[in-house]
Amino acid sequence: MTDGMSPETLARRIREYEAQGIHRTGWPGDMASAEWALTELGSDGVEASVEEFAFPMMQTHKASIAWSGPEVDGVALHDCGNTGADGVSGALALAGASDVRGRIVVAEDGDAAYNQRGVYERIPELIGAGAAGLVLLRCDSLGAITVLNAYRIGTPFDLPVLQIACGDAPGLVKAARAGENAVFTVDADRESAIAKNVVATLPGEDPDAAPVAIMTPRSGWFTCASERGGGVAIWLGLAAAISAMPDQRRTVHMVASSGHEINHYGLQSFLKARSGLETRALAWLHLGALIGSRATSVKIEPSDQKLGALAKSAFESSGAERWMMWDQRGGEAENIAEAGGRYVSLRGGPADIEGGDTFFHSPNDSIDRATDIELVAASGRACLEMVQRLVSS
Repeated sequence: MTDGMSPETLARRIREYEAQGIHRTGWPGDMASAEWALTELGSDGVEASVEEFAFPMMQTHKASIAWSGPEVDGVALHDCGNTGADGVSGALALAGASDVRGRIVVAEDGDAAYNQRGVYERIPELIGAGAAGLVLLRCDSLGAITVLNAYRIGTPFDLPVLQIACGDAPGLVKAARAGENAVFTVDADRESAIAKNVVATLPGEDPDAAPVAIMTPRSGWFTCASERGGGVAIWLGLAAAISAMPDQRRTVHMVASSGHEINHYGLQSFLKARSGLETRALAWLHLGALIGSRATSVKIEPSDQKLGALAKSAFESSGAERWMMWDQRGGEAENIAEAGGRYVSLRGGPADIEGGDTFFHSPNDSIDRATDIELVAASGRACLEMVQRLVSS
């Protein structure tokens, strides 16, 4: 059996995951990661399967803006409106302008009012004010685009929204200040498509004992080596370790889900097929984003003091050098929290290492650029200790 928590195995798996390409839900890289995960589990003697679910896939024909500078392509916000093939024309205006009626609003990179949470408040305001469209300048430290998740994919906004890399649009902010005219196009369709969750049920000795659940997302906007790779690799290692445990009292339900970036569609499907598991489980372990990022410590969010003490003890003995307790909910743990379930959520956050960049939601997210394998391994050891104590309790 593979030593799934060794730095060598974790690094190999993250590299293989990255090499699959873009992991957007239902894209070839995402589908390849499902088959790869099944193969990895099978090689460790873990019985697993895939469960398919339907989702609205956005098929983009054109997403661009043209003004006095060159035409710039971008990525449409996946829960936004559609201009049609001809696009819309209008004067540019900077976000915050007093009159945006008929205008294409430009929000600068770093504008907190247009971050992942804030944009869902701003869009209805812009619709009410009669804006023709919204352009979000979003970039990592190397100038590449960073893309927002689409939490309204099932009920999209009418306003067309385009995300573009800062480095691709020199002069756009200046043009917006001057009120130059532009042509803005988001021409896209949403079609029903299929994606896959990878699931495993590892039976315990006591079928009446409350189960434990372990989840990690597999999908994301780009190759996601640091964003998703650490969680996926640890999840695979945990599955192998649990299947080899001699004294596993509790059943363990495991899911590596797709649909993360589109309102957790895959986890929603998994939960729907297992009514009440959110609260029936003794606890959930959420292996979220950026576990083992070079630029951020591991953030540990427990649902209660007892699970917090368990997580703190495990990380203290793990050898992990960068971790902290925090109380900011996020990722798939939100689904469990909203249902009233108990959980420990591990994930990174904004860069807290001076000069660092997580390359979160960026095409520059690669293992060599963004991942600290030793921190991934230490986090894996902590997770294994938590799971051992939970399943044997």
